[in-house]
Amino acid sequence: MNFGYHNEVLLPFQVFIPADYTGTSLSVSGAGRVLVCADICIPQQVSVDLTLPVGLTELDSESKAIFSRARSLIPTEIDLAAKVDLISENIILNLPLPISSADRVKRIEYFPYKLGLIENSAEQSFGLSESGLSIVLKKGFAFDDSENLDLSGVVVIEESSGKELVLSSFTVQAGKESVSRSGITDVSTEKMSVLAAILFAFLGGLILNLMPCVFPVLSIKILSLVETVNDSNHSLRLHGWVYAAGVIASFITIAALLILLRLGGESIGWGFQLQSPFVVAFLAYLFFLIGLNFLGVFDIGGSVMTLGDRGPASGYLGSFATGVLATVVAAPCTAPFMGAAVGFALTQSVIVSLLIFGSLGFGMALPYLLLTYLPKLLEKLPAPGRWMQTLKEIMAFPMFASAIWLLWVLDLQVGPTGTMQIMVGLLVLGFAVWLLKLGKSLKVKIPALVSVLVATYLIVELESSIPSKLKGAEPITVEESQNYSREQNPKGYDRQAVFAAVQRGPVFVNFTAAWCITCKVNEVNALNTSAVQKAMSLKNVTYFKADWTTEDPAITATLAEYGRSGVPLYLLYKQGADHADVLPQLLTKGIVLDALGKL
Repeated sequence: MNFGYHNEVLLPFQVFIPADYTGTSLSVSGAGRVLVCADICIPQQVSVDLTLPVGLTELDSESKAIFSRARSLIPTEIDLAAKVDLISENIILNLPLPISSADRVKRIEYFPYKLGLIENSAEQSFGLSESGLSIVLKKGFAFDDSENLDLSGVVVIEESSGKELVLSSFTVQAGKESVSRSGITDVSTEKMSVLAAILFAFLGGLILNLMPCVFPVLSIKILSLVETVNDSNHSLRLHGWVYAAGVIASFITIAALLILLRLGGESIGWGFQLQSPFVVAFLAYLFFLIGLNFLGVFDIGGSVMTLGDRGPASGYLGSFATGVLATVVAAPCTAPFMGAAVGFALTQSVIVSLLIFGSLGFGMALPYLLLTYLPKLLEKLPAPGRWMQTLKEIMAFPMFASAIWLLWVLDLQVGPTGTMQIMVGLLVLGFAVWLLKLGKSLKVKIPALVSVLVATYLIVELESSIPSKLKGAEPITVEESQNYSREQNPKGYDRQAVFAAVQRGPVFVNFTAAWCITCKVNEVNALNTSAVQKAMSLKNVTYFKADWTTEDPAITATLAEYGRSGVPLYLLYKQGADHADVLPQLLTKGIVLDALGKL
């Protein structure tokens, strides 16, 4: 955000003269200092000398229209019972502004009257609900954390058409009742050092290798080493480093895209790509094709899944491509330690952020890289034979299971019509693969290419099949949350409803997404168990489910407050508390029961 103007601007103000002034005219002199900026800024000074008549005069119609328009742009002064939360380096403004068309809101910005109160260059994320508006700001160099904190300023709300829908000013004189200072009991980005973030990212990358999407691809890649165990050590190790380069480069590329989008004003976090139905559909296609490849239905060439039999260059390209593929199939996964590390990374400089994401990639690449340095471990496996093909075929079924799971995620995002559309795309892709087995003539290649184009078109056309009710989430009320069955899916997340519920009793908030494997494991192993549900009932805990399957700025803002850029996140509020305890990313029944026992 910036405080500049472009083209023409009129700043109206009133001048009052004494009641006993007897002159027929009044001379007014003034000077204004301006800073004119394009690529560089040039200071200038403008002087004004006017002689104005005193008394009633006829208004010039053209000037009257200009002044009327300028007055209409003056923010409306309204009295708001605003609440301010201070969490780490963030300021969260909670305003009961009535937003009648939240689905059309494109931009919301807060302009403080006080210089240096906030960091002007930092992203301002916001969340909308029936209860009002929440804006997340970053503290500036002149921020004064005192009981007399003055947050007077202007809020600008702009609808998607570009026309300003609401332009309001508000004044908050934050005293003891309007300011809360929240603390976090989990691994906090405030306390985390760069070295700790790099270590956590590395550990998270190691654990990613055990995720159901990644493990089959990694297993087949490792099996390919069995057939080359007698190759030179130099060749094996070079393949290991090329594979690692593919993984690390892919993570850095995803991170760079995420950082660029956030700098452009997007309220997104880690896993943002899976909030897009197009990406989910593409991954479903990819997992389906990998499964067919593992079954031997078609061969994508030794250069991709093995070290390659087409010469060194092709083999090294295959190792790099497998590293990219492993990163792509790891997209739906969030491992323990990753959340805090990634959240910290996105608050740092670009170089530090990319370094942390590079560490994440190196952790994921390390197991395979170590095997290239320890070929004797491979000698303990049986000699190459039919068992390798059998294992490869077995690994096809986790890939098919992943494709089915992604179709379920897609159904939550676009509804049954869009999901059926992509299922037809899978059928068409299967037909294309079968055609290619028949030969390589043009009579075969042309229909196969047409089939692939049809499958691609079905992804592109997904937007038209999304029901309008799924394009904008409606907030869940406190009453709906209290009656909520944990096997259902609430319609949205309402921050103000959570705060209201906290005043009546303890609250548990589950930040999750259908595409988050860790989230689903935690729900099965802990949150949905009868013991945990009974404990919540006995403690009168109100349960909220903040579903981030599709983009939700309110959820993104809350994640940022707690130093996270992705799910899962588990918050447990005691009754009347102004801050929440944060549970670990990987839950067990015992962890949740212990936390509930402390209420």
